[in-house]
Amino acid sequence: MSELLEFYASEAMTCPRRVYFRLKGYKEKWPEFVRVRLEQGVNTHNVLGEILKKRFGFELEKHIVLKSPRLGLEIHGRIDAFRRFPIEIKGKTSLPRLPYEYHLAQLNVYLRWAESEYGYLYYVKLHEEPKRVLKDVDFSRFPVVKGKNFKAFEVPYDEKLFKETVKQFYLIKKHYEKGIPPEGWRDYTCKFCPYYYLCSGNGSNP
Repeated sequence: MSELLEFYASEAMTCPRRVYFRLKGYKEKWPEFVRVRLEQGVNTHNVLGEILKKRFGFELEKHIVLKSPRLGLEIHGRIDAFRRFPIEIKGKTSLPRLPYEYHLAQLNVYLRWAESEYGYLYYVKLHEEPKRVLKDVDFSRFPVVKGKNFKAFEVPYDEKLFKETVKQFYLIKKHYEKGIPPEGWRDYTCKFCPYYYLCSGNGSNP
């Protein structure tokens, strides 16, 4: 059997051009301001993860794989925290009013794998010292968690969204096989992309 093309759950419903460049092995070049956020995000994950592990018995960084030999692809992921249901942690400079669609799609992949009816998206305000942000968070009604710089969303499994996610990955696979980059999003997210230097958000070939 031929090798399955490997996608990541974190790429679900994101810019297809970005996923294509990653599959093709192009070098990532992160803008400096994004590096700072990524570092703060890792620290936030670590601090909140330890709370979920020690206080509620969750397993951290649970590696999962969903295979589709028929479509020639597989989806890999790491669930931030898992125990019967998945929790995905997102550090943001500002908290969203509603979850981002690609975050819902990522969590949805984990729900599919876990066969869980629901999971949680936790948005945490990025800070140089995440412990200061998390010390004021109320865990008394866990998994519904509340805090000044914290937002929690309970998310049900969405079969339609999962099918859309797999379809998008399959379409990217077709572009990959032809060696032709798919159309990019060309929006505000371009400036955060490690492959911005290749297409500069204008949809042209690298």
